[in-house]
Amino acid sequence: MFGAIAMALVVATPACSSGDERVDPTSTTAAPGEITTAPSTTAPVGPPIGAVAEGLRSVQAGQCYVPPKNDPDAEDVAVWIVDCGVPHSHEIVDVVTYDGPVGKGGRYPGSGFIQEWADEACAARFESFVGTPWTRSDLELEMWWPSPDSWDRSDRRVICAVFDPTGATTTATFRGTRR
Repeated sequence: MFGAIAMALVVATPACSSGDERVDPTSTTAAPGEITTAPSTTAPVGPPIGAVAEGLRSVQAGQCYVPPKNDPDAEDVAVWIVDCGVPHSHEIVDVVTYDGPVGKGGRYPGSGFIQEWADEACAARFESFVGTPWTRSDLELEMWWPSPDSWDRSDRRVICAVFDPTGATTTATFRGTRR
């Protein structure tokens, strides 16, 4: 099992758009690259159309996903992987191997050590992926790192993901958006 954290970011500037600001709030489709906000209705149960259930051990950099929410069929699903051209909320920035301090004899170093290392590693990768420092971005980081149980199974993966904290979805990558 992985430890997880979603890091909060104080938004200093509003998101910008270069497109036509007139958006039909009842529309369920988005033009490529358009940011949309889901209507405030009850989300349907089940995976998004075309989604593939993936565990955290299988995700790769550049994959887009939707986290399962209120979905009894997703009990063992970490994320729903979708094509980046369909509406999604998150994208894997990078998957890196933890190489920070370890306990005596290679034992689990503790969540604090791993979290601090993951914070630094993911923030650096965020900047090269998105094109702006995480501290000046309107996007947030989500990350997972090894738990004591997964560490005992030789898990050293730290997963860095980016998402829009407003809950907006996109039909494009976050790569190079400078948001």
